[in-house]
Amino acid sequence: MRALDWLMARLSGPAPHVFAQGDVLLLRVADANGPHPASEQPVILAEGEHTGHLHAFYRGASLYRDHGLVRDVPEALYIGHVEVAAAGAVLEHGPGPGRRGDHDPLKIPAGTYVALRQREYSDSDFDPVQD
Repeated sequence: MRALDWLMARLSGPAPHVFAQGDVLLLRVADANGPHPASEQPVILAEGEHTGHLHAFYRGASLYRDHGLVRDVPEALYIGHVEVAAAGAVLEHGPGPGRRGDHDPLKIPAGTYVALRQREYSDSDFDPVQD
């Protein structure tokens, strides 16, 4: 099964299902394996290659990895599963909490998401997006 087909078959919950910020993509999926309490530490999904800016939740989210849940997704693209608390959470981009970078903050509703690195097409292959 192609990765896109696999992901589309598992999108769940109320719209919107997809959020993108720079090279990070969040896809809403069914809850995978029970609740994960929100982390006390920042949940860092990616760090910009050029700026060093972080794509991060500073509260209200947890991150866990279970590649068995996304077997058809290339390992290089899988960041992990993000569980957002009932109150929602803000995905920020910048050098630290409340310090805005190149991308607007995104309010993410409660739920479970698969976090992926986005790819862009080149003449020879698909390459990770450089942020």
